[in-house]
Amino acid sequence: MISTSPLPDGISWVHNAAGKAFVEIEHSNVRARVALEGAHLVSCIPSGQADLLWMSPCDAQAPGGVLRGGVPLCWPWFGNSRSGPAHGIARRSLWQLTAAERDEQSVRLRLELPATTQHDALPDESWALSLELQLGTSLQMTLTSRNTGRRAQTLSQALHTYLPVSDISEVRVAGLNGATYLDQLSGSHQVQQGDLMIEREVDRIYLQHSQPIYLSDGQRTLEICRSGSASVVLWNPWQDKARKLDNFPADGYRTMLCIEAANAAADSRTLQPGEHHSLGCSIRQI
Repeated sequence: MISTSPLPDGISWVHNAAGKAFVEIEHSNVRARVALEGAHLVSCIPSGQADLLWMSPCDAQAPGGVLRGGVPLCWPWFGNSRSGPAHGIARRSLWQLTAAERDEQSVRLRLELPATTQHDALPDESWALSLELQLGTSLQMTLTSRNTGRRAQTLSQALHTYLPVSDISEVRVAGLNGATYLDQLSGSHQVQQGDLMIEREVDRIYLQHSQPIYLSDGQRTLEICRSGSASVVLWNPWQDKARKLDNFPADGYRTMLCIEAANAAADSRTLQPGEHHSLGCSIRQI
């Protein structure tokens, strides 16, 4: 829902050629764009840097569709862990912008998923859900869930972040050495040995892990830090699956890697009435 309240300078409403509504940020330290559908951050470009996020060049970003790239919000379930749409309802719903501020360093946005939207999709649950974004020389995202019901409620979730790389063959991911992961392709648990290099399809949930992760591609290094997260998802569809994905170029797997702050698999969270949980992620070039 588009608010009629005035926005600070450099923060504006725009519609793309397909008619999809976005909040657009023009600041001395950053340019960014967020879709109201899904509270979906599609671009974050700190001054003097390349975009921190990857978006599919063949996605028309039309209204009513799930975007391919940026930061889809998986909530209140990750993957197909519950019946219903893959990755839950948040990325398919229309959010409200409830706060927008700027100062010399950054822009801060707060978006909320309306209670009526949640009730229509999840009539047996009661949540308050918000996303806070701080956009500047780095990117910070915080997804907060509060149990507003009268019984315990369980959620799994992820900030499904697509990160750009110059070429997947040059990628090295540090910070995972010694971590146990669930290989979702084989169903087995394995232990990461050394840095990760991507040479085939990857679909993994690293467990009991909370340390920073470093993504290097020979041209720059991104630091990914998480909070409220003891699991992290790494995903690249590789060549065969890339051809089957909607709004994804056949060679798109070569220029992206998802590294997702998550509460997935054994890291799902159960909140008692009145309790809240915040899943956070920050990304910066170092």
